[in-house]
Amino acid sequence: MTTPRMDDPSQWLPPVDADDLSQQIHDGRELRNLDLKGRDFRGARLGGGFFQAVDLRGANLDGADMREASLTECVLDEASLVGANLRHAVLHRCLMRGANLRGATMTGTKLVETLASGVDLGDADLRIANFVKCMLAGARFTGATMVRCALVECALADADLRNNHLDSVTVVQTDLRATLIEGAVFERCTLIEATLAGMDLTGMRFPFTQFTEAELEDCDFTGAVLHNAGFKGAKLARAKFARANLANALFVEAGLGGADFSGAALTQALFVDAQLERANCTGATMYQCVLQRANCREALFRGANLVYADFSRADLTRADFTGADMFRANLHSVRDDGARIPGRAVALATDPELATAQNWRPTIPLPKE
Repeated sequence: MTTPRMDDPSQWLPPVDADDLSQQIHDGRELRNLDLKGRDFRGARLGGGFFQAVDLRGANLDGADMREASLTECVLDEASLVGANLRHAVLHRCLMRGANLRGATMTGTKLVETLASGVDLGDADLRIANFVKCMLAGARFTGATMVRCALVECALADADLRNNHLDSVTVVQTDLRATLIEGAVFERCTLIEATLAGMDLTGMRFPFTQFTEAELEDCDFTGAVLHNAGFKGAKLARAKFARANLANALFVEAGLGGADFSGAALTQALFVDAQLERANCTGATMYQCVLQRANCREALFRGANLVYADFSRADLTRADFTGADMFRANLHSVRDDGARIPGRAVALATDPELATAQNWRPTIPLPKE
């Protein structure tokens, strides 16, 4: 029996079972525009296979080997891929609504512009997997291994991430407000321009996580673990950080108007150029904090530990430092109109030579007419 020619699709018959499909892929056939819905392809060997516009809805691909396979515009709605190996596979513009990928190996798998609402990824290995512009509404990630994977511009409404441990995961321009994340741990994650405004994140753990330019207005981080977290340029108006662990956190250029840091641990946190107007830092531990050029107008620092804190060139207009420990706190060139600073005597005043140097401007002679 002669092998069908690769360039003549008419010589190929649609595969009828797993062995037939495996053989066709092994022989180098590219599967295009085929109706294979509902077929039983359990355990098929499809590594490196090419599928375009193939209808696999309801098909059984449990345990199939699909390593480095390429699927473009394929339909896998309600398909079963339990325990399948999709390592480094690429799925582009596919339909996977309600597909079952429990326990699947998806290390390095790429899903791009794929509609996968209701997909079950429970216990799947998602290390370094990438989801780009995917519809993942109602997706289940229960028990999935999420290490160094990425979710870029994805829809995650009602997606279930509860109690998952996300390690070094990147989330870009994604709205998480309707995502289920109770009990999840975000460790060393990067949330770039993500939206979490108004979410209740009480007591959750976000160590070393970066919320770069994220929308976090009215978020409740009460008692949360956020040491070494980064909030550069984040919108944090009225956010609640009471009693949170924020040691070594970074709030450079963050908008923190009306934020509540009462009782928070903020040792060596950075607030350079931050907007802290009307913020409540009562009783906070701000040992060696850096608040250079921060806007602290009408902020409350009552009873705070401000030992060695640096307020150089900050705006402290009408701020209240009653009862604060300000030993060696740096008040160089601050604006303090109407501020209450009873501990000023043990703080450092303006350094005149430094102020002169900072205020120096070159003299440029006017051009002659």
